[in-house]
Amino acid sequence: MERKRDSFVTEYGVLPGFKAGLHLGSVSTGEVGNLKKQIVFTGDVLNTTARIQAECGQRGKDLIISGLLYERFVGLDDYAFESLGEIPLKGKSESVSLFAVEKVL
Repeated sequence: MERKRDSFVTEYGVLPGFKAGLHLGSVSTGEVGNLKKQIVFTGDVLNTTARIQAECGQRGKDLIISGLLYERFVGLDDYAFESLGEIPLKGKSESVSLFAVEKVL
């Protein structure tokens, strides 16, 4: 996105932005439909991930990950992690540890 900044601004007048939430866990998959088949994904991990993404807007962050995923990234020098603490998420009985992530330039 940064490499094409000038092109986006010239052609569209804006630079698009994205917000993302990432989590780790098991997902069930299935195929539904007779004529038009679709693959569906279900599981608590999807709900939790959606709630984490919603926190991006509330906290002014572009990328937030769960503590479970953060444990997999510990030691990576290309990223800076900021602990946001234990955050209660809608629909969850227990708070979830969240981390904001930024690429180190």
